[in-house]
Order: sequence, then C-alpha cells, then structure tokens
Amino acid sequence: MLSVHLSQGIGLTVPEPLQECTVETHGRVPSVSPPSDASAGCRGIAGEGDCGSSIAILSLPVLPLSLIVATSLGASAPVYALIVANNSSNDPKLAKLQYADDDGARYFTVFKPMAAQVTLLTVLDDDTQRRFPGLAAQTRPPSRRELNDALEGINAAMKADRAAGKHPVFFFVFTGHGQRGEAGEGSIALLGEQFTRSELFSQVIQPIQASTTHLIIDACDSYFFVNQRGGSLPVAAGQAVAVAQFLEARSLDKYPDVGVVLSTSSQQESHEWAAINAGVFSHEIISALLGAADVNSDGKVEYSELRAFVAAANQQVDDPRGRVNMFARPPARDRSAALADLTAPSSSAYLLLPAGLQGRHWVEDSRGVRLADFNKEADRPLVLALPPGQTFFVRTPAREARLETGTEGKLIDVNQLAWSPTGIASRGGSLDESFREHLFERPYGARFYGGFVSSSGELPVGPAPEPDLAP
Repeated sequence: MLSVHLSQGIGLTVPEPLQECTVETHGRVPSVSPPSDASAGCRGIAGEGDCGSSIAILSLPVLPLSLIVATSLGASAPVYALIVANNSSNDPKLAKLQYADDDGARYFTVFKPMAAQVTLLTVLDDDTQRRFPGLAAQTRPPSRRELNDALEGINAAMKADRAAGKHPVFFFVFTGHGQRGEAGEGSIALLGEQFTRSELFSQVIQPIQASTTHLIIDACDSYFFVNQRGGSLPVAAGQAVAVAQFLEARSLDKYPDVGVVLSTSSQQESHEWAAINAGVFSHEIISALLGAADVNSDGKVEYSELRAFVAAANQQVDDPRGRVNMFARPPARDRSAALADLTAPSSSAYLLLPAGLQGRHWVEDSRGVRLADFNKEADRPLVLALPPGQTFFVRTPAREARLETGTEGKLIDVNQLAWSPTGIASRGGSLDESFREHLFERPYGARFYGGFVSSSGELPVGPAPEPDLAP
C-alpha cells in the first residue's frame, strides 16, 4: 500500500477499485494537474503504473475539499456564516417565494461542516422541512432582533479570534425578496420590516470584526442593496454635502476587505425553478463553491472563476425571463481572494470526475435535494465535496449512478460506479423547458474561462502549481 505524505493534515482513502491505494495528506494538499500518462496502471497515481512504487506523482485531484479554510475553532482563518432566508415579502404586491428557504438550507448544509459557526435565520415551509429533516430545530426566525443578536455573537467570537492572531472570514448570505425605494436605496425583506442598504453598512459592514467579508445576496434589485444609485441627489443645497458624505461613508470603496456577489435581476424577473426546488442564482453559486468552478485545479475558487462559471451556465438560456444577471467584485485589497479554498481539511467525502470525462452532470441526494450542476470540459479533473454517510445520485441526461459517501475523507471515482439508463420527464412551461434544455448547456473549463477573462478584463487565476511531494 502506497502512502504519499504531503505536509500536515488528513488522509484520504481511495476506493477499492483504485487498487487499495491510500493517499495520506498532511495539511496542504497537492495541486491538481491533468494525468500525464493515461495508461498508468494504478488509477490516481501517474508514474510507473505500480501501486508499490516508493515515489509517485499524483495525477488525480486528491483534494480534501472544504469551503474556505477553516474546519475548527483552532484554524488560522475560522469561517463564520450568517444566512438569512425569507420566502415572504412586506409588500402585498409581491408574491411569496417558494424556494428562498430551500436555498438557505442548502447554504447551511454547505457551510456547516467547515465553519466555526453557522447561523440560519429562516422559517422553513412544510416541503422544505421534509427535504431537510431536523434542520428546523437549528434555525431562528429572520427577524431584526435575531439578526442583531446573531451579529453580536459572531462579532464577539471574531474579535477574540483576532486577539489570538487569527484571521476570521465572514459570510453574509441573503436569499429572498429585495426592493428599491423611490429614492433608489435598496433593501431586503426581514419578517415584518425591511433592512436597508444604510443599515447593511452601519450594522454589518462597518462594525464587522472579520479580516475578510463576503456578501452573497440573491434578491431582486440586490445591486442597489449594496451599491448606491447614480445621478444627482434630490435634496436642497444646504443638505447636499451632508447627504453626499453619508453616501460616501457607505461606499464599498471604503471597505477593501469586503467582496460582493449579487444577483442583479429586477423585481419583475423570477428565477426560481420547481424542477430543482431552488433559486437558479443560488444553485449556481453553491455548485461553483463546491468545486465545479475551479478551472485551474488549484483547489480554490476565485471571483473570476465564479463569474465565468455562472456566465457559462447561463450563456445558452434563450428565454430572457430565465437569464441570471450577476455582479461580483472581489475585495479590493486582494483581488485574488478565494471565495472557496478547497485545499483545507474537511469532514466531507469527495466525488472525483477524472480528466477525459465531459458533459452535463448533476448530483442529488436521496430526498431529491439537488446539490450541484455542471457541464465539464474534458481537459481537467473535477472534485466535488459531499456530506459523508449519505446516499447520492450522479445523473446525466442519459444515465445515473448511485453512490454511498460512507466515512469522511472517502474519495469516490465516478468511473467506478455502476451506471444505468435514466430518463428525464419534461414538465412545466416554456421557462422550465428553457432551463432544462439550456441551463449549464455550455461546457465550462479552461477554454471557456480563458475567453471570458480576455473579454471581461478579469484578473485571471494563476497556473496550477506543481504537486508538493515533500516528505
């Protein structure tokens, strides 16, 4: 049995079809490179093709996937996530959403295994409670009081982290209704009242004790919840200076450690999809963060990779009602800051899609909760993190395979699964058909990413570093 020791950390056990090869990683794991020899005899190890080799070069992405960098309170960059999900609106003219609570539950599932603290403010409806059994007991209502209490507790914990020399990372996630007032200021809907852009800056961004903050807002008009509206100020001359100073203090440019990911759809557009019981924007973000957007296989998902992934996912959607529009800006202090760092230790299990495999895939659990969608280019391997000890199904338009994630750290090669034909029954109207046929139709990988950053002016990710084989 071959062990490859790579700094400090955890071990991943390769499944039996991979000839019982065990790869033990310690801390920092190897970066991913495409196989240099597709005929290597020991799957996952390129070199002599022999599981008994004393030295080997990893060709498969044996990544202990986790979101961001923390798995415990002792991590050097502990993660804190505050998720607010609200189906209801405070405006009687706006219909109640169906899946904002589902989106919040998915974000909670993603962050829970690897964060120091995760708080979910939501009221799960009956269907969502059936899809996420036991989760309701871990939630609190999305009210102003609960929001303030959660922020107070998180800030106290992060202040203690910083005093201990750590660098806490904070995520503020909202899914639900957003609105823009007559004066142009955006707000999001809490239970019974709105939470305005001014309050976002004064109560969340300004006092936050995090070293790095990421805002993820999936709501109508969410751009105006974070960014001020252009144009002249409709105020008297004597008030203009005071108002301008007030707005300037709430400009993102004043906060170089804050990055934002926003849906920029208008009130009139609906981007919920019954087939996946989720909002399309949040589903794409979660898919990306779980590893699907990692184009250079360095184990990190940067803002440019996230933007390119979402662009690819929506490029072929021909119904304008279904097109997701996004604004994303990394922290100005570090434009290469990662939204997700997939190299940190994690309690997850891992699904490997090797280089050479391509096309549209999605992953669902046994309750029908859809965790990730992607359309993979063939040139790079892909690894997704999945919760351990659960049953999942990997599906394509033509076939499906069942997998048991088993214990944490288990690596499952999708090529070793037992596949069977499957059919997808069409349902719904034209928008459902547009989503089903064209969402994630464009393959995503290095080729798409290269074209995207060339045309958008994004700061590109660096090349994947060579694997670290230090003993």
